[in-house]
Amino acid sequence: MSGLPYYGVSDISDSVVPANYVVGRPSVIGACIHTTGGTNSIHWLTSGAAASGNPASADYLISRNGQIYQLGKQGRYPYHAGESSFKIRGVTYTGNQLSSVLLGIEIEQVGSQICTLAQNQATAQIIVQSGIAFYWRWPYYVLGHYEIATPTGRRSDPQGFEWGDFMGQLLAYARAYNIPGVS
Repeated sequence: MSGLPYYGVSDISDSVVPANYVVGRPSVIGACIHTTGGTNSIHWLTSGAAASGNPASADYLISRNGQIYQLGKQGRYPYHAGESSFKIRGVTYTGNQLSSVLLGIEIEQVGSQICTLAQNQATAQIIVQSGIAFYWRWPYYVLGHYEIATPTGRRSDPQGFEWGDFMGQLLAYARAYNIPGVS
């Protein structure tokens, strides 16, 4: 892959409690990037959020070293967008509709930490691989949680996420995977 690292994926989707997801996912058309607000993210995304009374999870969690944990399963989607609204290809999606059509990618970090190069690369790898699997057209819809959350200002994540660095990695992975339309 043109010298780019490949990050392994650990499937832990069987450990996600049913309260954190909905069965019956339509076509996925893009991704929403989030950042965690603390440590022990696997516990929180698999069962802790549901136990708190606020079910939430993600399709993927990216650890500080770039390890990818798959939380989502084919045919189900996690609650990750919350109250939200965004127009994609002329269709306005609201609330859990956005959770259903956007992959939820959580990047693990605390406070003012800056996302690592490994996290940017692993996130780019997952998005490009998902684009292939779901037949997305380039350019892909990749949004920050802050862009879709309502009311405006309700969310500010991904915190510490360097969009320019990430977009460079996304382009590099798209070229390495020979995505049509990428030059």
